[in-house]
Amino acid sequence: MSSAYHDPQSLAPVRTLSKSAACETVSRRTRLMASVAFSLSMAAAGAVYAQDVREEDKVNRVAASEQSSDGTTVLDVVTVEARRYGENPIDVPVSVSVVGEEKIQEERLNEIQDLANKAVGLQMPNYGDDPRTVQPIVRGVGTLSTMLSPDNSTAPTIVDGVPMPAFAANGQLLDVGQVEVLRGPQGTLFGRNSTGGAINVFSVTPTDETIRQVTAEIGTEGYRKGEFLLGGAINEELMGRFSMRYLSRGAYVTNDHPGQEDIGGFDLGAVKGTFLLTPGDATEVKLSLGYERYVGETGYPYLLRDGNAWQETPEFRRSLAYTTLNVSHEFENFALKTTTGFTHYDIYNWTDNSDGYINSATFGAYGMPVPVSAYTYDGDVNITDQRENQFYQEVRLQSLEGADTKWVVGGVFSYNDFNESTYGTSSMSASINGTRDVNLTSSSSAVFFDIAQPLGEKFEIGGGLRYTHERKGIDALFTGTSPLTVASYAQDSSRNFDMLSGRMSLSYKLTEDSLVYGSISRGNKAGGYPRFTGNAAIGLPEDGYDDTSIWAYELGWKAQFPDAGTTVSLAGFYNDVKDEAIFGYDPMTTTFPIENFDLENYGFELEARKEFDNGFSLVGGVTYTHSEITGIPENGVLAAAVGNETPNVPRWSGNLGIAYRGPADFLQMSSDPELSGYLGYRYVGKRAGDTGNNFELDAQHVVDARIGLTIDQTEFYVFGENLVGERLEQQGANMTGSINSVLVSRGRTIGIGMTAKF
Repeated sequence: MSSAYHDPQSLAPVRTLSKSAACETVSRRTRLMASVAFSLSMAAAGAVYAQDVREEDKVNRVAASEQSSDGTTVLDVVTVEARRYGENPIDVPVSVSVVGEEKIQEERLNEIQDLANKAVGLQMPNYGDDPRTVQPIVRGVGTLSTMLSPDNSTAPTIVDGVPMPAFAANGQLLDVGQVEVLRGPQGTLFGRNSTGGAINVFSVTPTDETIRQVTAEIGTEGYRKGEFLLGGAINEELMGRFSMRYLSRGAYVTNDHPGQEDIGGFDLGAVKGTFLLTPGDATEVKLSLGYERYVGETGYPYLLRDGNAWQETPEFRRSLAYTTLNVSHEFENFALKTTTGFTHYDIYNWTDNSDGYINSATFGAYGMPVPVSAYTYDGDVNITDQRENQFYQEVRLQSLEGADTKWVVGGVFSYNDFNESTYGTSSMSASINGTRDVNLTSSSSAVFFDIAQPLGEKFEIGGGLRYTHERKGIDALFTGTSPLTVASYAQDSSRNFDMLSGRMSLSYKLTEDSLVYGSISRGNKAGGYPRFTGNAAIGLPEDGYDDTSIWAYELGWKAQFPDAGTTVSLAGFYNDVKDEAIFGYDPMTTTFPIENFDLENYGFELEARKEFDNGFSLVGGVTYTHSEITGIPENGVLAAAVGNETPNVPRWSGNLGIAYRGPADFLQMSSDPELSGYLGYRYVGKRAGDTGNNFELDAQHVVDARIGLTIDQTEFYVFGENLVGERLEQQGANMTGSINSVLVSRGRTIGIGMTAKF
């Protein structure tokens, strides 16, 4: 039986390189579960298509860390789609970290953001646990401040071939089989906004094997989690998987404001359906549908460092729905593949604009002491409604599996329609006062090709190009509510961007299991218009921010030693970034300007994995990144200087994990129980808090652990997250002088869990 659609899980779902006061009111949970129930019915009604799994793939499935006949450890079979077709990572001249299904489950990776603890060179700071604000930074390249617009990412999350809008990128890793973190510009094959890299997420491929599984967890700080999974054959040609998740976490920021709740708790419900259909030997179809509903007390709780909050409790809600459809047909000499996607999200956020502790300290620094009590119900608020629809369509032709010359050629069209309505009041910044209705549209069309050609038995030369045309539009209306702003201001403008990106690589196979390579990549990211029209308050249009470009150079070595159960990858990199747009705060004018900076990054990363023959495995990685500002705008107002460190980029970061899985013979049970365990450590060094290098964010030390015992089809386990227990500084801002504010994420959680198959 031939295969037309390649899924990286079709060879082996294996171990690889290798959150809450629950809402206090019953009504919130009622709304949440009603949303989940609705989406369940929609998923069942929409499951029309599906896709079969290949017979030869079943043959190729292997258990993690199998042993060969001579007792030596054999590495798992892993494939990646870094070049849009399945390959052994050793053969790919791209720096890539792979996180498999078993690791996602055993190390309890709930959402995209959790990947930062596992992949070298990847930082994912957020704005106080707000899921829309997770900002991937890869090798020092990323949105180094808040997102300017909903398409301003530099490392997109791509779910089953469809890039998610930036405010929807941090989704749940629910029923996910494999994640590939690609480092370096990936615009040639993965499209817009990939100047730093790409996060490629693949749903688990359904098979004819029946699976029924339930998971329940409970822990400190209001932690609760429940999951259900059902999968198997629907008929001879149709298979499917259906999964549900409920997740609840308690507050983690103490709020001293009278009469207000602490900050940070949320409830989340998610459902997902994945289906496979093979109407013939050469045609395959894969359909995925997902829905998430997040209801919480989060937003932008800026705090004084090591302090509590003094603000009215924020409110945040996000609904996210997506559909992806992959169709493939194999002809005699090539394969035709299409990817279609539709994504919708709706966000509501109510935030207190005035934290009493911060404002009191800031005004005090100006010689105007204002007591904290002045910010009790002061009326400084920001209320936001955001909605976005995205349509995505890709068509490509490519070589068949096993071809000597590997090639891909295709075209892409995408359209995004983003709407935001905002009402704001502020006693500190006049530009916030008023209402803003903003519509941002973006249409993108691209054609691309990529080819990899062997030269003799050991050399391979590869390269590709992508031409992209994007049109960005803004239709905005501002209505002022302060005598310090204009009464109203409207803007209707558009900008066009034409970009050429590409890559070249040369690789050499030292042995069958080792590769050295070098690559040069050119990446681009279109400019656009900001979603917050700050200039409108003074009667000026938003000129927008410029497009960003990058030249990236990489030298790497990869090797695997199958008999020793070891893999190693080492890469050095240099990035020259022009016109990266950064959003900042100007304390002199209390405005939020956008300026384009030039940046330079260089460094190295090392990643290794070792499988021992006694059930233990060891995985680790380290990254060194020197990143500095090399160009600042003329007449810029943001505090910055050439030579300053790039904000939020640590010099050193790394991770180390040890895992065990083996028989628990000491229990002397007839059911052959199995013991498993994991202990992981993540380090993120100090890094500049802002472009002016006024202060540093604290280093992060994160320790996670899990110990489990499996008896028959049931596993019981205990776990700990961030066992060191400190809140983690994620973002920062210099308010004035020595007054700095930070955004933090949660500290320690300890709990127990159970997973049962039946």
